[in-house]
Amino acid sequence: MSGAATTAVPYVGRAEQRAAVAAAFREPGHVVVLCGEAGVGKSALVATERATALTDVVDGACLPLAGQPLPLAALEQIFDARGGWPEVPDGSEQQSAEQRLKAVRRWADALAPVGSSTAMTLVVEDLHWADETTCDFLVYLASTATRRGVSLVVTLRNDETPRVGRVQQAVAELTRLPGAVSVELERLSLADTGELVAALTGGADVDVAAWHAQSQGNPFLLGELVKDPGARRVKDVLLSRVRELGPDAADLVGLAAVFGLWVADSDLLSASELPLRRYAAAVREAVDVGVLVVEGSDYAFRHSLMCEAVLNRLLPVERRLLHERAAAALAGSGADDVVTAAAVSLHWSAAGRSAEAAEWSLRAARKARSLNAFAEAWSYYGRALEAAPSLAGGDGGLDLLLEAAGTARLAGDPTAAAGLLETALAGGAADGPARAAALERLGCFLWEAGLTARSRAAYADAAALLGPDVSAVHAQVWGALARGAFIMAEFDEAIRMADRAAAAAREHGTAAVLADALTTRGAAGAFLGDVAALDVLREGVRLARDVEDRAVLCRGYANLMIAFEYTGFPAESLAAAREGLSLLPEYGLELAVGAALACNAVNMLRRRGDYARCETVLADLLDGRVTQGQGLHLHLERAELQLATGRPDLARASLEAAADLRDVDEPAVVAAIATATAELRAQEGDREGCYRTVDEALRRLAGTQDTRFRTELVSIGLRNEADRAVPGRRDGAAQARLERLAVELDGLDPTADDDVSHAAEHRTARNELARARGGVPAEDWAEAVALWRTADRPREEAYCLLREAESHVEHRRRERAAAAATAARTIADRLGAAPIVAEVDALLSRTRLSVAPAPRAPAEDRPYGLTEREFEVLVELGTGATNRQIARKLFISERTVGVHVSRVLHKLQVANRAQAAAVAVKVARHV
Repeated sequence: MSGAATTAVPYVGRAEQRAAVAAAFREPGHVVVLCGEAGVGKSALVATERATALTDVVDGACLPLAGQPLPLAALEQIFDARGGWPEVPDGSEQQSAEQRLKAVRRWADALAPVGSSTAMTLVVEDLHWADETTCDFLVYLASTATRRGVSLVVTLRNDETPRVGRVQQAVAELTRLPGAVSVELERLSLADTGELVAALTGGADVDVAAWHAQSQGNPFLLGELVKDPGARRVKDVLLSRVRELGPDAADLVGLAAVFGLWVADSDLLSASELPLRRYAAAVREAVDVGVLVVEGSDYAFRHSLMCEAVLNRLLPVERRLLHERAAAALAGSGADDVVTAAAVSLHWSAAGRSAEAAEWSLRAARKARSLNAFAEAWSYYGRALEAAPSLAGGDGGLDLLLEAAGTARLAGDPTAAAGLLETALAGGAADGPARAAALERLGCFLWEAGLTARSRAAYADAAALLGPDVSAVHAQVWGALARGAFIMAEFDEAIRMADRAAAAAREHGTAAVLADALTTRGAAGAFLGDVAALDVLREGVRLARDVEDRAVLCRGYANLMIAFEYTGFPAESLAAAREGLSLLPEYGLELAVGAALACNAVNMLRRRGDYARCETVLADLLDGRVTQGQGLHLHLERAELQLATGRPDLARASLEAAADLRDVDEPAVVAAIATATAELRAQEGDREGCYRTVDEALRRLAGTQDTRFRTELVSIGLRNEADRAVPGRRDGAAQARLERLAVELDGLDPTADDDVSHAAEHRTARNELARARGGVPAEDWAEAVALWRTADRPREEAYCLLREAESHVEHRRRERAAAAATAARTIADRLGAAPIVAEVDALLSRTRLSVAPAPRAPAEDRPYGLTEREFEVLVELGTGATNRQIARKLFISERTVGVHVSRVLHKLQVANRAQAAAVAVKVARHV
């Protein structure tokens, strides 16, 4: 391992830090993140406390080679100690984001089953060299540590920049878990230095200040200085033991350093080219001097700093030759695992042998992909194609590129996936059906990257290559064309192409293609007001449940909730949104359809007024993550929520985070950006900017079949004009703006097939037009209130109640005004719709209406200062529910539940869940 896990040097000081680590070796449920600079004593502390462990200890280390992390190195060691990787269940061969999540859970279950009677402590060293999959596994394991009887101790150097950005995020996630501690080791104080020097030298009469100044309080360097007091530089200190070695041992140590922080005895022997006796003597010398230590059948450097110092003294030509010998030895070892394949590829690359490096990079990529480690697999596909571009040619070249591009997509990089295929197809790769299928995949990747126009062009190119004999490729391409038309709100064309795709899929295609085609057909029909089309959509969702690729099911739910909304079933829409959210992967938005599902679900929750849940879902999916492509839409949803709750400054930041979507020409995207931007400018008092935003968006949306987007924009524009109108003053420019919006509104009249939400929006817009022109009867606002109430849109209902109250005031109907204002404030206050609350309060103050404040929940309903969400969690704790069960019940992540549980315990001043449950039972008796 990397960190000199030796107890030869006594451990001094750090009592608090030692106690935190010791607890993890005594009982399960602890998560300790131990960080500090190289040589400060992290591994030594772990080794010291491990010596008295009461738990079963399993360990692994994240390893570098040639400056790169070795993929899954720590997990390989962990599972090798347990007999190998868990077997893949039958039927799980297909790689998908869902399978990746299942794999992580399967690994955790194999290592530490829930309810295990044996407590375990998992030690993972040098997390700064970790890969994404290892980070995901550790976060998942730590979040379920108590149920699994596990404690987790990880070490990392904070003087080393992680090579993978996920590492920093994982550290943050680990340290946020309830009961987790972050322990940082500082350099030794002067007093601790004196204690350590006395222990090392056997005497107390030493110049402690001099030792401390020379070592800067670094325990490892201090120990080396005691051995070689004459050393003047850090380099001299680190190499003092190496300089004692004879030629054979010195060469062997250089070779070992090229292998990395540790090397198997058999591999070192094979690469050394020394006769067995000379090899044994050289190893014995390196161990006796203290450069290498024995760890089972492996050798490790006494410390990573020493390994780095040995590497740094090698000449470039020496490194190349040693890397070549290491590559040959590992390649001939017969090992067939991802770590070995990756190591061989990196050694061949460092040796300048690109063909061999490409071959082994491809092996590493496929091994990683078979383990659902998509980010790591994509990295090695890229290495293979870079080292040997010829791999992309020939008969199997396109298949390899599709394989690599599909992996890039699963790794969350659809832009790279599209770029890979575009380059290949531009070079004339394949023809006929094979090229058509590749173009369809390219179109899919381009859409997921947010490049809609190029996506549809790829679909069209694919369709042009189709022959007269209908095949599975026809179903695939026609289904893609249907999706593209649907996205652009060309619903008639979407229905036509979806019908062709469904027919071809029933005859020749797969269940996934059929389910997707039926989803498009049903959603497009529902968007045109055909309630019967819901049955087609439901069939698509039903079929998608049995499809391995969960992307199809995610898309089905994303459309189902909107279709319910558009056909007048708000309760069913909300239920579909909540059910759909449970499909989202725990580790983010691996696929664009996951983003679409999340956006639609949050949109439905926001429409129903469940702002708290929206806030939680968006925080779980966005905070600390880098989003791209379709995931950027989540920032638009967050902006809408922030505007509804009166936080325009945050909404502006969210809109800026979604700036890359401004050039997308999908009607839904154009409308979403314009709606949020116009609302923001209105709240900031930029009336002219609000109108320009609405006007430009309406021009871009002209001709689309979806009238709802435009109606909402017109309503915002007219509200803006009514708010800026000056009573009794005729303004030519204002009249022109009103006429422009009125003409647009006339073309958007609801039909008998339209849903109640569209009717409510249109009625509201008509009222705003009348308000801008001089006045609106209270009855018209009451009609809008009733429509919004039927549509289950509480914020809009509260707004129209406010306007109804104003109209009653104008006609001196103060009791009716008070009733409407009270109702408006009650709803807005419950939602947290601060702008409407402020407007109601201003009306009350201006008109001096005698209205009681909106009723609030009695204090005893939420005791101990608990928030509403914390009280919900407490109630569930009273039932004995686990974090997972609570998460499912409240539709939040397990991580978020963990945070709430920790806060509940703190506010209740109790030590554990059992005590909290007892409090919950008592509270329930009085509520």
